[in-house]
Amino acid sequence: VHSGWKRFIPIRYRDIVLTIWDDVTLGMNGYFRAQALIATIVGILFAIGFSLISLPMGVLLGLLIGILNMVPYLQMVAIMPCTFFALVYALETGNSFWVMMGLIVLLFIVIQTIQDMILVPKIMGNLTGFNPAIILLSLSIWAKLLGVLGLIIALPITSILVSYYKRYLRQEELAFKQKNIELPKP
Repeated sequence: VHSGWKRFIPIRYRDIVLTIWDDVTLGMNGYFRAQALIATIVGILFAIGFSLISLPMGVLLGLLIGILNMVPYLQMVAIMPCTFFALVYALETGNSFWVMMGLIVLLFIVIQTIQDMILVPKIMGNLTGFNPAIILLSLSIWAKLLGVLGLIIALPITSILVSYYKRYLRQEELAFKQKNIELPKP
């Protein structure tokens, strides 16, 4: 019953539609697993960082940031609750609100740098085979085209497009070989 929808696809298109469906499913599953790993690591880093600077509710806030990070860069929304808790901290302890905000901003910068320079290139790069520049370019283009949805689907869709382009090139190469045409050397 779950895959009953497949029988509604005309037989002559069924193979290609199911191939594309499988590729999209595989790409999205891999992407979300990798993004969940990155989000978990980022959430833990924020929880540890907030604990070190004694931000009230820091562990929970750090884990919330990890959950928000399932959509790339959405963790920036957490600046507002961080500001609120920095104010609470300053009122409770008599310490400077601006020092606490400075520590929070520094923590965001350090963790964002770790995420962008180490986690995303290593984890997403291993998953997709893309270098960091291609990953950032893909995120930028798809975000510009589709906004937040573009950030969510950027890497899976880009990897699928590259996969199909490579498949097309292999088919062209086979077609040339079948015609006994010598391919130019790259």
